[in-house]
Amino acid sequence: MDYQYKSIHRGEKSIAGQIKAEGVDPKNHIFFFNLRSYDRINMTPKMREQEEKSGVKYQDVQRAEAEEIMGENIHGVHDHTRGDKSHADDTGHLETQRLVDRKREFEAQRDKVGLQEGQVVGQDSIAKDAMLNEGKVSEEEWAGEEEGEKANYVQEELYIHGKVLIVDDRIALCGSSNINDRSQLGFHDSELSIVMEDYNVLDSTMDGKPYKAGQHAATLRRMLWREHLGLLPAQSLDAKDDPNAQPPGDCPNDVQKDETYEFVADPLGDEVWDMWTGRATKNTEVFRYLFHADPDDNSEWSLMIYALFYPIVLRRLLTEPAVKTFDDYASFVPRQGDAKHKQGHLYNPYQPVAEVRRALDDIKGHLVWMPLDFLEDAEMAEKGMQVNEWTESIYT
Repeated sequence: MDYQYKSIHRGEKSIAGQIKAEGVDPKNHIFFFNLRSYDRINMTPKMREQEEKSGVKYQDVQRAEAEEIMGENIHGVHDHTRGDKSHADDTGHLETQRLVDRKREFEAQRDKVGLQEGQVVGQDSIAKDAMLNEGKVSEEEWAGEEEGEKANYVQEELYIHGKVLIVDDRIALCGSSNINDRSQLGFHDSELSIVMEDYNVLDSTMDGKPYKAGQHAATLRRMLWREHLGLLPAQSLDAKDDPNAQPPGDCPNDVQKDETYEFVADPLGDEVWDMWTGRATKNTEVFRYLFHADPDDNSEWSLMIYALFYPIVLRRLLTEPAVKTFDDYASFVPRQGDAKHKQGHLYNPYQPVAEVRRALDDIKGHLVWMPLDFLEDAEMAEKGMQVNEWTESIYT
């Protein structure tokens, strides 16, 4: 993270530093965002009792369901050229049968713990509620006590390992390469990335004017932006009928053309930008309020953003401390060893569950502002890992 910040805006050699050296204020032109999501662990007292009586963990039941859905996609396929099955395939089917048997043992204890056949015990995941037309957290069923429900709310930043760069809706880069010397010099890390530029023109809009975009780059960006904004329905966990989850060449992708497809057509459109910053601001505020989600900065950079777009939120932030040092960080996150304040869970365990549910209803999509001043005054790099002429090729 230290080197990410140094690449982005800390120091004269950073991207922002070099732009500033040309007499341009980068804060008016370049903006950074992260992705974050919430969920509720589906573990009620009756399910815990069911685990104890059956000797089977609920995670094993979920694995069994995944095996039943995905089957050979996990363990390999029949080797038609040899007329037999591979060792991996045999082992996989044995593992599938073991998990299915464990699931039966788990389900056999339903009546003994007071659960009736078909009784709803809560959704395995409510993360879908941040997406389009997927319901509200405040309307999700929960079979246990309210205190148990509060303990099971969690959040986490989403780390997407694949790198995607889309330029002017005409060129798309996708692969494993990072924007640093390790990936780009060509003699350090092994990477694989492709540059895609198609000449199938798509009539589009750019900055309010007619624009000839590339079909692939433009539709890819529109899909990603709608996902980030929560303008697409959640993808089904069983994606066997989803054309966007099939192997390349099996069928064309479904770009889901609807009013939201047209809404994000112009990446420089004022309405798109207002929704983008608005949802990032609201999501950031809710995650900070409920979870004290980190990394967070609540700093001058954040205050500038809120002053520009959301002055009402600014008044609340002015009363909260910035997170620029490790002491600030220790005050911001739950204390280590505090059983009631687990990191990633609700920060205030005494908050009414109805209030938590209502606040989560306000999260749309996954966008949050990137906390660019997080630990700005701290030595973030691990001590003893100094960069010098011998170690530079390892760390950069």
